[in-house]
Amino acid sequence: MLDRQVVRFGAIAWAATGLVVGFASVGSINADARPLFVAACLIGPAAAWMASLAIDRRNNRHAGWLLLVSVLTPTFFAWVLNVPALLVGLLLVLAPQAVTDRSYRRPG
Repeated sequence: MLDRQVVRFGAIAWAATGLVVGFASVGSINADARPLFVAACLIGPAAAWMASLAIDRRNNRHAGWLLLVSVLTPTFFAWVLNVPALLVGLLLVLAPQAVTDRSYRRPG
């Protein structure tokens, strides 16, 4: 089970991280590919940000699809940064009920 606030914070953190890592690499991209690269640097983090809004509104499956779109954020050598968004996105698409409003429940 995933806590809704953890997923929301994670999506926001992923959006900020993806934006920074992506735009830090713009200078090393060929001028012909730069517009497409910049578009991916904007679309990926924007999708992660919108996923945080969707999870807050309890649209779990929609948030999952947005997190899957956010994986297109270019991270080059730091590709492992995309893995949590991919896994959580897949979980939300396949099992949207996996998100709860509380991470801890008292027994009894």
